[in-house]
Amino acid sequence: MSYDLVVRGGLVVTSERAGVADVAVSGGRIAALGTGLTGAVERDARGLYVIPGAVDGHVHFDDPTFPPYATRTADSFATGTRAAAFGGVTTVIDFAQPAVGRSLIDGLEQRLADAAGEAVIDYGLHLNLRDPDPDRLAEVADEFERGVCSFKLYMAYEGYRLPDAAIFRVMQAVGSRGGLTVVHAENDDVIGELTRRLDTEGKSGPAWLAAACPPAAEAEAVHRAIVLAGLAGTRLLVFHLSCREAAHEVARAKRTGRAVAAEVTSHGLVLEQSLLDADGLHAESLAVRPPIRDAEQRAALWDAVAAGTIDVVESDHCPRVPRDKTHPAGVSGVEARVALVHTFGVRTGLIDLCRWVDACCTRPAALFGLDHKGRLRPGSDADIVLFDPRKRVTLSPDTLHSPLPFSSYEGIEVCGFPVTTISRGEVIVDDGAFVGAPGRGRFVERGI
Repeated sequence: MSYDLVVRGGLVVTSERAGVADVAVSGGRIAALGTGLTGAVERDARGLYVIPGAVDGHVHFDDPTFPPYATRTADSFATGTRAAAFGGVTTVIDFAQPAVGRSLIDGLEQRLADAAGEAVIDYGLHLNLRDPDPDRLAEVADEFERGVCSFKLYMAYEGYRLPDAAIFRVMQAVGSRGGLTVVHAENDDVIGELTRRLDTEGKSGPAWLAAACPPAAEAEAVHRAIVLAGLAGTRLLVFHLSCREAAHEVARAKRTGRAVAAEVTSHGLVLEQSLLDADGLHAESLAVRPPIRDAEQRAALWDAVAAGTIDVVESDHCPRVPRDKTHPAGVSGVEARVALVHTFGVRTGLIDLCRWVDACCTRPAALFGLDHKGRLRPGSDADIVLFDPRKRVTLSPDTLHSPLPFSSYEGIEVCGFPVTTISRGEVIVDDGAFVGAPGRGRFVERGI
């Protein structure tokens, strides 16, 4: 039997196993895995890893909403998804963030309009519900009908933060339909008080961020989110864990059978806290919350990834362009994530190849209801990445593809990088060149 496309002779790495095989594609879907397969088009993958297209469930493209910046993120859906494709990402999930008082469906429609004709890879949306009005819950069902089954809630930041009663109500509404509640968990009151005290001592700026956001303040909020989710009967994903203490709360919940998952960001695993000590725009750009922490905490996060306590590694890609000699915080990670986890996780022996694929591709797809993504198996979308484990790239604005005058990972060398990205059977990045059609990405309606 002949197929549309066969990727031949690579080391096929899935979340379960790794072995040399051919991968055949027909009609935009994976058709077969085996040996001796033939196709109308054949690509030689000898010496390369063949992995599923990565899924990044935490990106912010073309986002004007987040206070206090009131300026859009640097990447549009067009540039952000193009950069993602170079990094081996074939599906992203962004956010619809309707303002307080605005219809949830109106907010969703606006975000769909932002992405339409722009995205070059497939995309979904989370709904960020920031309105505490109980009447807003009546609209949750409409979001599920539109293929949006994950709802993000903030426990921090004025204008986004919800009180516990409102969080509980939303969790009940989402849980009753089998959806996923996603939480940014920090004790904002404690962090605000500590920040004020440090400010009175002249201790402000990025160098003091970790002191203002102690691990215990994160762990308390993670514990509270887990308790609320258990009472409400919803599945829970805690975004961007940054410390051992928060990971312990997740591990304890998992041991007792709670439906809880956790995310860590690539910058939380890789970047040095000392970068925040420097003056200048780079330090300001890295002053995200929860903060980048010290080496001991990063080692604990890697242990949690290896153990499966932390389920997924995502980018939280949200860079903003400098203005007025300041730089709003936000990390540019969507293109670098897969390579960073390979370099600092696989090559150092902290995780194996299968866990790498699981954390970057397979488990995000499963968590977010992307039934045809994240796996190399017959019937799945033919989202395939050829990854050269020997290719060395020094990360910089010259080697990455976001329209930014800086890189969050400036000067870091990765060993291993995608060389070919295939989306639904179509080659869209090949040997350093983008060859896909503009706007070819599709909105993916997700199941529960």
